[in-house]
Amino acid sequence: MPDHQEQRKYIRFDPDSGDFVQIDKNAQSSEFHFQEVALLVEESPMGGFGIACLRAVGLTKGSVYRFKVGKMAPLKAEVVWERVLDDKVVRYGLRFLE
Repeated sequence: MPDHQEQRKYIRFDPDSGDFVQIDKNAQSSEFHFQEVALLVEESPMGGFGIACLRAVGLTKGSVYRFKVGKMAPLKAEVVWERVLDDKVVRYGLRFLE
């Protein structure tokens, strides 16, 4: 059986129960305008996080949006990957840019 290199080099943290993420799709605005919401699934000490939300939220891989994660101040983040969970729910991996 071949050795498999560990995919993740850094530990991920489970968020507190009920933590959510507010989304502002206009990353260029000087003020944060809450437009959509997602459930926070995981956090990484290396500047990333994972969310799950309805497909209707309409995030796009490679795009930059502003996110307010839990009690943090709003920050820009890029959608790095997406995984369709079913016909209504998508999971996204994001990387903070700030």
